[in-house]
Amino acid sequence: MQITDTKIYGIREGFSLIEILISLLVLSGALATMFSGFESSSMLDMQAGFESEAAFMAERELELVKSDLLAGRLKPVAAGRRGRFKMKPGWKIATTIADRDDDGATRIQVSASRSGRNFMLESFVYVPKDSTAMEAKQ
Repeated sequence: MQITDTKIYGIREGFSLIEILISLLVLSGALATMFSGFESSSMLDMQAGFESEAAFMAERELELVKSDLLAGRLKPVAAGRRGRFKMKPGWKIATTIADRDDDGATRIQVSASRSGRNFMLESFVYVPKDSTAMEAKQ
């Protein structure tokens, strides 16, 4: 009678301990990568929300300053000023206006900040030198 390996060791069914440990290691690596992606996604979402809100408020303030400059209600000289709109809690808006250059362009910077984060928006507006003289005549 001939003895075969199946009679000595029996029929092998299922997974060995090493195979199970390796599959758990691979699975835990995949889960760790997935959860770190969720955290990164959450941080990027918060940053995008901040920038969106800050850009909206800064653009609103910038357009108000531009219209005041063009209408002559505000002089195109170097100055800093606070925002004119009511802000949400924790937000601060500051506007900086530079002196008019030789070409009549005035640089306006609006910064929006909240919780240590800053967002700055900059624009230029052409304010003719004659616009203040014309309004003085009227």
